[in-house]
Amino acid sequence: MGRRGRTIIKLTLGCALFHLVVFSAVFRRPVTQWKKESYDCAVVCGYPACEDGKPSRIMRTRVERAVELWKAGRVGLLLFSGGAAANSFVEADVMKEYAEALGAEPDAILTERRSVSTYHNMKYSREVMEEHGLKDCVVVTNRWHLRKADHYARKFGLDYVMCPARDGEGRGKALCRQAATNLHMYLNLYRGYC
Repeated sequence: MGRRGRTIIKLTLGCALFHLVVFSAVFRRPVTQWKKESYDCAVVCGYPACEDGKPSRIMRTRVERAVELWKAGRVGLLLFSGGAAANSFVEADVMKEYAEALGAEPDAILTERRSVSTYHNMKYSREVMEEHGLKDCVVVTNRWHLRKADHYARKFGLDYVMCPARDGEGRGKALCRQAATNLHMYLNLYRGYC
């Protein structure tokens, strides 16, 4: 390998190290240690519904985990957060309907229907929590999305713990989603979302 090749490798490694340091400093490890037995609500991050309006696999895993927590008495209410971000179906409404099909009672469900991103999920969910006198929450999302949701939950001052839903996909797809989410988070540094 020539001098130019070694220089390219060094620059690549340097950029990767720089990225890792900045990323780790800004986007800390998610808070997953429960501090108490139960929380006021579960904030469930939205994910696009299928084109026919049915819940997507990722959406289903999030709702299923939240309903499990509610049935076990770990959360008092379910707060589904998500607008019509990717198609005409409001994510919160699709999640609410699925949760009811799983046995969640309608009076135990709140919806936040405006958000189109994780940033907005946390911002608007905080507003809904304040309107209903809810003090703390469990944020439910997939493992590959935890760090991003954690960052914005912290940014908006929520008293929270993160709870991963099962990924519902193969490891390869989950790793690809993790990489895409990390890139999106990094780009958000320059968009002013941090």
